[in-house]
Amino acid sequence: MKRLTVALIAALSSPLVLAVEKPYIGIDYQLGTYTESKFEVEPEVLRLRAGTALTPYFAIEAHAGIGTKSDVAILDAKGTKSDINVESYYGLFVRPQISLNDMASVYALLGSTYLDVSSSATAVQAEQKTFGKSLSYGVGADVKVYKKIRLSADYIKYMDSYKAISFGVRIPIE
Repeated sequence: MKRLTVALIAALSSPLVLAVEKPYIGIDYQLGTYTESKFEVEPEVLRLRAGTALTPYFAIEAHAGIGTKSDVAILDAKGTKSDINVESYYGLFVRPQISLNDMASVYALLGSTYLDVSSSATAVQAEQKTFGKSLSYGVGADVKVYKKIRLSADYIKYMDSYKAISFGVRIPIE
């Protein structure tokens, strides 16, 4: 986890990135689907992202998510329940993109994500934390709504067990 954090800081503060004129930040609401062999739940996450366009067709982007709402899973026929929460995640992505015009663009995301999930069950089962990392990929689109502010939506498969749809706003840093 510490190595990716150092890599993110180094990548986003490198002279190449600082020389680019199109850095941005974003905040998104994310509805995810977390799946294990016995259940599927839909936790909610607040995602922060920062990136920069290196060319009109290519950007890099960092994501950090913090769980805002857990979901309850039924673990067995006895009705044992577990509260599943995406505690946090972070990832680094490359973002090939195509502008349809000045008003809209479509993009793909390809990168790696570290994910931390917790489950707290009834008195029968103790609290557990699961941590994983995986190749991540997805697609999305954004639309300019006011000056340089853009609304965006995307679908990303962060891990085999976690996928999410996100909606939010992206604002340039000038």
